[in-house]
Amino acid sequence: MQRKKKRRRLKKSVRRGCLGIIIFLLLLAVFLFFRCSPAKDFFFPKGEPVEEVVVLEPDSMDMAIADGVQRLIRRSTLIDTTMLAVDIFDLERNCYVYEYRSHRKLIPASCMKLLTGVRVLRQLGADHQYCSREYILGKVKDGTLYGDLLVQLDDDPLLLSFSDFTNAIRARGISHVRGRVIYDLLRTDTLRPHHTAQPYDITYRQVPLLMKGAPRVMSEFRASLCAAGVSYDSDTLLFNVPLTDSAELVYQYQTPLREVLKPMLINSSNVKAECVYYHNRHAQDRLAEPDTSLYMNPLDFVQTEGIYDRITDFVVNDGSGLSPENRLTADFLVQLMVYAYKDSVIRNVLIDEALATPAHPTRHGSLLGRMSAPCYRNRIFCKTGTLVSYASSSLTGYAQHRSGRWFAFSIINNNSPVYDAREFQDALCRLLVE
Repeated sequence: MQRKKKRRRLKKSVRRGCLGIIIFLLLLAVFLFFRCSPAKDFFFPKGEPVEEVVVLEPDSMDMAIADGVQRLIRRSTLIDTTMLAVDIFDLERNCYVYEYRSHRKLIPASCMKLLTGVRVLRQLGADHQYCSREYILGKVKDGTLYGDLLVQLDDDPLLLSFSDFTNAIRARGISHVRGRVIYDLLRTDTLRPHHTAQPYDITYRQVPLLMKGAPRVMSEFRASLCAAGVSYDSDTLLFNVPLTDSAELVYQYQTPLREVLKPMLINSSNVKAECVYYHNRHAQDRLAEPDTSLYMNPLDFVQTEGIYDRITDFVVNDGSGLSPENRLTADFLVQLMVYAYKDSVIRNVLIDEALATPAHPTRHGSLLGRMSAPCYRNRIFCKTGTLVSYASSSLTGYAQHRSGRWFAFSIINNNSPVYDAREFQDALCRLLVE
């Protein structure tokens, strides 16, 4: 009798154990199914997949470059190494190669234009265009326009005259406007550099036509109409004039943003940089008053895009780098270039079109006379920066090693003779390409 009871208890224990194992295996199968199968996306919908960033350790090439840069800094007796910042990042392995005082806030000079350029490419797009148009608001009869002539003018820094606009009016057969000439301007004030910059850096005569202020723009257009033999009854300045279905487009003038970025970055044009800096904000909010206190701060863009989080005490006074009170770090500039590199559109615009590159027939720009050795050709794509009166020189951009690997780098020299600082920067770039 006792043996029978023991056998029954043993059978129950075996059954329970088997049932437990079966339940465990079923739970494990369900877990693996939902973990590895696309079915989990049906039951638990998710957003766009995020590309996993793999961070690798520096390899032998990186360490060789770091060792070479360290020896170069030790040998440099003609520059102030206490006011030097160097940062190098391996874009293939996604890791830092070398850092030297890279978090010290220094004067970036014209490398500030990189922030202006990357920001406008991200916010307005590489295919953005400045666009100015001329409309007829009325009917044309016997050479007279019975109605208004509307001129919508963007703040295009490459528009030099209104002759094409007035010639289009003549080609339409109009010699007199029995009505008004209406000016609808994106920008009505005059372009001025930041008050901390030297007044001679951007003079009024250097300012593009559409950035000279509404009175000057209207005066120039009147003169162009007169030269073309077109008379009118009156003119006025209005904003956001609505277009009716009867409005006839007579002429349109467009300038790609890319064409403005080229002289801004390759030739380090301060005027073009300031034009782009303010256009970025006005293009996003055409109703806003053109006042420097109202534009979105570039550092807001840096935080919004997650480019850099240590921006305390950064100073961005302008879009060109003319202000000696600007303060950025080499590490930030490198991370800005890393951000741009990860965006294929921005990367292609910078490397293929808008950054200066040595020994190039049309794109040597501000690198003229520098890095003439063959090893640099088609390997360095960068932005220079110089404020001679403050002994500041900088160089930021991309370098491609002869093996094909890409690096982002930034070098900022303060309190050093510009000539000696440039020699140091060129020698460091040689380490990156060779």
